[in-house]
Amino acid sequence: MVKITETVLRDGHQSLIATRMTTPDMLPILEKMDQVGFFSLEMWGGATFDVCLRYLKEDPWERLRQIRARVKSTKLQMLLRGQNLVGYRHYPDDIVVKFIQKSRDNGIDIFRIFDALNDIRNLDLSIKTAKKAGAMVEGTISYTVSPVHTIGKFISFALELKESGSDIICIKDMSGIITPTAAYDLINALKKEIKLPVHLHTHCTSGMAPMVYLLACEAGVDYLDTAISPFGWGTSQPPTESIVGALKGTPFDTGLNLDIIVEISEHFQKVREKYKSILDPISERVDPKILVHQTPGGMISNLISQLKEQKALDKYDDALKETALVRKDLGYPPLVTPTSQIVGTQAVFNVLMGERYKMISKEVKDYIRGLYGRSPGPIDEELQKKAIGNETPITTRPAESIAPEWDKSLETVKALKQNDQPSDEDVLSYALFPLVAKEFWVNPVREDSNKGNTDENVKDNKGGLSNGANPPQIDKYSSKATLVLELNDKKYSVKVTPSSSGSLKVDVEGRPYDVKVSYSGKVGLKKPAMDVEAKPAAASGEPRPDGREVKSTQPIAPVQTAIEGGVTNVTVPMPGKVVNIKVNLSDKVKRGDVLFILEAMKMQNEICAPCDGVISEITMQVGDNVDNQATLMKIKGM
Repeated sequence: MVKITETVLRDGHQSLIATRMTTPDMLPILEKMDQVGFFSLEMWGGATFDVCLRYLKEDPWERLRQIRARVKSTKLQMLLRGQNLVGYRHYPDDIVVKFIQKSRDNGIDIFRIFDALNDIRNLDLSIKTAKKAGAMVEGTISYTVSPVHTIGKFISFALELKESGSDIICIKDMSGIITPTAAYDLINALKKEIKLPVHLHTHCTSGMAPMVYLLACEAGVDYLDTAISPFGWGTSQPPTESIVGALKGTPFDTGLNLDIIVEISEHFQKVREKYKSILDPISERVDPKILVHQTPGGMISNLISQLKEQKALDKYDDALKETALVRKDLGYPPLVTPTSQIVGTQAVFNVLMGERYKMISKEVKDYIRGLYGRSPGPIDEELQKKAIGNETPITTRPAESIAPEWDKSLETVKALKQNDQPSDEDVLSYALFPLVAKEFWVNPVREDSNKGNTDENVKDNKGGLSNGANPPQIDKYSSKATLVLELNDKKYSVKVTPSSSGSLKVDVEGRPYDVKVSYSGKVGLKKPAMDVEAKPAAASGEPRPDGREVKSTQPIAPVQTAIEGGVTNVTVPMPGKVVNIKVNLSDKVKRGDVLFILEAMKMQNEICAPCDGVISEITMQVGDNVDNQATLMKIKGM
C-alpha cells in the first residue's frame, strides 16, 4: 500500500496562486478531509507564513490552531527550511529551537526539513529539535540535475540525514524534473542503502509526474504527494483523484475513499473560481523547458507575480533562460527556497538592467560568502570577484556566526505591542519578519484580496472604486495617503502618493487601477475631504478597449542619477520597500558606499553611492514603499 500526503492547503495553492488561499476558504472542508485517511495534510510552512502576514493579513499561528482544532485524526505536516525556518535567511539557533518547539505545541506532527544546498550543517539542529519535541521528521533531499549531482552524492547525504535522526527520507523534486527511470533508480538505491521509508514529492510542470509516480511505486516508494485536482496539475502536484484511481486494484492501492475525495474536490473547485483572476495560464500549462531552466512551480508563480509588479511580463522567457545561467555561475544550487529566490531574482535583475550583474543582490553576495552554506559546485570566479572582491568565503557552519536574537526580539515586541508579556508566537513572527510583522500589527487591514473579480463586480455607481465614508489617513511627514477602499463589502488599505496632477495608480485585488483624486484641503491636513474615482487600467501587454496593445508606462532601467548644480540625485531601479538607511544627513560618503537597503522581489538590494560627496537630502523613511526611478536621496559634491 502507498500512502498519500495531500498538499492543497500548502503547496497546491503556493504553486498555482502564489500562496494566496485564505484560511476561511479552507475551514469548511477540513472535517471532510480528515475522514479520507490521508497519511498527512501538508498545510503550513513554506511561503504560507510570510504570505499570511504580508498579504492576507492573517496570523499564521492562528491558521495552524484553527486547522488543528478541526483535523483530529490526520497528521498535520509543515515544510521547514532548516536554519532558514520559513524565511529567506539563516536565523540564530535560539530562534530555530523556539520556532520548532512552538510549531509542535500548536499542532504540527511532521516536519519536512530541507536545506537548499543539501548541507547537513544547516539541518542537524532542526532535525534534533523536532525529534526532541516528539515530532516525526522527514529528512529531505533537494533534488536537482547538474554535472555535480549524482545518485552517489544523494545517498551520502541521505546517510547524514539518517544519522541526524530522520524517520523518513523525502525526495523533494521541486521543479518536476525527475524522470521515471531516475526516480526508480534513486528510490531503489535509498531503500537498499538507507533502509528508511521514502517519500516522493514532485510537480507536474514537465508533464512526467504521473509516469514518475508509477515507477516510484514499483521501486518501493512508501508515500506520495498529491493535490486535489482544482489545485493540481500545471506547476502543482499530480491530482489526488487521478493517482488514487490509477493505483486502485494494484499492489500499490492507497485504500482511500474516492467518493469522499470527489466531494472535497467540489469544494475546492468553487474556491478556485474565487482566485481565477490571479491564476496565470503559465502556471497551469505543461512546460518541457523546465528540463533546461529547472525553475520550480512555486518560483514560477512568484516570478510571474514579480514581473507583473515590475510591468515586465514580456521578459518572462528571457528571465527563465537567465535563471539557468545564473544557477551555473553560482555552482548549480538546487532551485528551492531560498536559493530559488536568490537565483531567480538575480536573473530578473540581469534581464531588467540589460547587463548581467550590474546590480547584485545582498543575498547573492552572502551566498558567495558562504553564509548560506556550501555551494554544490565551484562559483564562477569572475562573479565572485565582482560580488565580494578579495574577501575569503567562510567554511564554518554558517549559523555559528549569528548572535542570539530571542531576548532582543522579545523586548522590541513588548514595546511595539505595549504588552509586558507578548506571546512567544508574536515574538517569533517579529524575529522572522520584523517589518512585515510590525505592519501586520499596526495595519491589520488586508491590502489585497484573492477573490476573483470581473468588471461588473468592481464598479460603483461611477464605474470605479469608492472610498466610501472613510477619510484618507495622511502622513504629515511623507505626504502619503492611505485610502481605505470598499470593494465587494470588504475594506482594503491602499497606500498611495498623490502626484501633482492628481492622478495615481493603485493595485486592488491583483488588478491595476487608474485613480483620480480631488482634495478640498491640502495634503497634510488631518482629514481632508477626498473624492476618489478608480477605473480598471490596462496592464502592459493587455489589449486596450480600442484593441491596441498597451506598452509598459514604467520601463525598468538601471539606477539613474541626475546632476543638478553639483547635486546628484540617487534613484532606485525598481519599485520596492526601504528596509534600512545606512547614512544620515551631512554624512560624507565615497562612491560605492552603501546608502540604503531596498527590498524588491523578496530580496534585499544595496543601493550604493554613485559618487563622492555629502548627503544633502533624504526623502524617505524605513518602511516606505517607493516607485521605480523615485529620487530618495541627494549627494552634494565636495
